[in-house]
Parts: sequence; structure tokens; C-alpha cells
Amino acid sequence: MTVFKGYLKIIKQNLTYMISWIFIFLIITLMMDSFTSDAQKGIFRAESVDIAVVDLDSSTLSQGLIDYLSLHNQVTLTDGDQEKLTAALYYRTYAYVLTIPEGFGSSFPDGGETLKATKVPGSTEGYYLDTQTDSFLNQVRVYQAAGFDRPEAIEKALALSETEAPVTLKDSSGNGGEMPGYAYLFRFLPYLYISVLCYCVSYILTAFNNREIHRRMMASAISPASQNFQGIMAFLFLFMVFWGISMLLPLIAGYRSFYTGGHILLYLANSLLMLAVAASIAFLVGHLIRGDNAINGITNILSLGMSFLCGVFVPLEFLSDGVKKVSQFLPVYWYETTNDLLGSHNTLSAEMQNTVFQGFLIQAAFALACFCLTLAVGKLKAQEN
Repeated sequence: MTVFKGYLKIIKQNLTYMISWIFIFLIITLMMDSFTSDAQKGIFRAESVDIAVVDLDSSTLSQGLIDYLSLHNQVTLTDGDQEKLTAALYYRTYAYVLTIPEGFGSSFPDGGETLKATKVPGSTEGYYLDTQTDSFLNQVRVYQAAGFDRPEAIEKALALSETEAPVTLKDSSGNGGEMPGYAYLFRFLPYLYISVLCYCVSYILTAFNNREIHRRMMASAISPASQNFQGIMAFLFLFMVFWGISMLLPLIAGYRSFYTGGHILLYLANSLLMLAVAASIAFLVGHLIRGDNAINGITNILSLGMSFLCGVFVPLEFLSDGVKKVSQFLPVYWYETTNDLLGSHNTLSAEMQNTVFQGFLIQAAFALACFCLTLAVGKLKAQEN
């Protein structure tokens, strides 16, 4: 088992790198889970924006509009000095400047004077506040059309904006409408697998493909078949240890419910197939690329590229249709599709089960294709040598 021990020796040299990546991965995953959980569990609050209002009308309607905007924003009344307001917008002291012209109240709702809004170019806050302003004025317009006078219409519009509607989340998925914490951990596994395995496998193959070492191995008493078998066993040992450690991450992160969940076998199968995909890509990169700088560059391109395109860093529902069409040709997309289904549903329908197994088959087919391509590349390189 001399060759096997040689592989293990090189793997040991990369042990610090692997542990560091796992530690960093765990920290990032816990942070992302914390942010996402806060966003899901938090109570909705309207965004508060700093607004400057120039009220040249001083009417009941203009005061009602100011009161309405003040409910959800920081409103400052100003004298209308354009130079100061322009500077304040430039330095982001205010995100929005609203000028209410003289005669606006008396001409409402029949037209006449219109509001003038100045906002930071390209800012979402400006459009958000345009919507708030239009919403209030439309409510006043509706109440007046219903027969209420101006003060009553303004009072009812303000009261309506302060109304809180209780919302009950219907638990149709069995997870309380939320993704379990370990689902976010599994979401980021492809980046960990591809990053670590591409580097480690490529480093090991580069070391054993060194001309001097290769000649010594060819001259040794160990047959090429035995050398290949020991190499395969060493890589299998590396992959299974790495996969086993990654499956302990839910326990380390405090997600013990993962081990009692109904989808644990599907999670294990999905992650194991993703490991096979990452390993196949790593072998292909290791046979094609030489040199540490080139390996690092290709590893970063593959891991980050697939992560951004396939829903690792950005959830699939936020990706455009064009990006999704491209990402469907990549195995990480099908891993993430399966992971999202498992995380959002305690019980899978027949259609969902078909989607899960379709994802499994596509990942397995991609891994097999990569391994076959690697064998072809390895055979060509052997003929060249």
C-alpha cells in the first residue's frame, strides 16, 4: 500500500486547507441563516425615509399629506432654498424632496396644481414615496367622492393607514411556512464541495504527474493496475471522510432536528450526488490544468460561477428566466431545486417526488459524463507521454 500511503501523505498536507474552508463555510452559513430567519420571522415594517417637504400651500390637504408621510418617514419642513436642497440630496441628507405648490389644495381633486418631487437618481426610495403620496391622495379622492367633506376624508385616510391587519400564516407545507435552518446549510454545500475538492484533487494529481515521480512509479515493482487501484482507494477515502464531516455540520451548527427529519435520506442522497459531481469536475480540472495559480483561478471561476448562476448565493426564485435557462444545463441547479423542495415541504406530492428523482438522475448523469471525459483526457495524455 505504498502508493496509497503516498496519496494520504499529500492529503495530509492539505488538511489545514480543508479544515479552514469548512470552518469558514460554517460561519458564513450560520450568518446567512440568521439574516434569513430574521427576515422571515420579523414583523413587517414600512421603510423609513428622510424627506424634505416644502409646503407653499399651507392647506388642510397639504397638512394631511405631511401627517401621512410622517407616519412612516422622517419628515423635515424646509423653506425651499433650492441650493441647500440640491446639496442635501447630493450628500444623501434627504432621499426625497416634495414641493407642495400654492393652490394645490383648492384645485384638488380636479387637477390644476401638481406636486413636484425631486429624488436621488435611480433610487428605489423615490418611487416608494411616489407610491405613498399617490395612495394617500387617492384615498382622500375616494372618500370625497363618497360624500365626505375634505377634513373628514383626510381623517379617514389617516385612520386607514394606521389600521393593522392580523395575518395568519397557513402551514400548508408542514414547516410553518419557513425553511429549516439546516436547509440553508445544505444550500451552500456545492460551493464548499467544488472549491475544496477541485483544489485538493488537482494538487494531488499534479504531484503524482510530476515527470520524476511518474518515472519512479513506472520503474517500481508495483504494477500500474495496483497503483491505479490504490489511487482510487485513496481518493474514495478522501471523498467519504470529507462527505462524512460535512454531514456532521448540522450537528455542529445546532440543527439536531435534521437527523430526525423525514427527508434525511433524500438530503444524504442529494449531497452525495453533489459530492460525486464535484469530484468528477475536480478530476477533469486536475487532468487539464497544471500549476497552482491556474488551479486556483479555474477553481474560483467554477465554484463562484455555478454558485451565482444556480441558486447557491442567490435563491432561485430571485433569478431571471434567462439565467435559469442557462443554469438548467449545470448540475448545481438541480441540486438546489431538490434542496429547496426538501426544505419547504414536509410531505412531497407525486409531482415533487418526480422532480427530486429527476434532479438525482441529472446530477448522476453529469458526474458520469465528467468521469468519462476525464478518462478520455487521461488516455490522450498517457499516449503523449
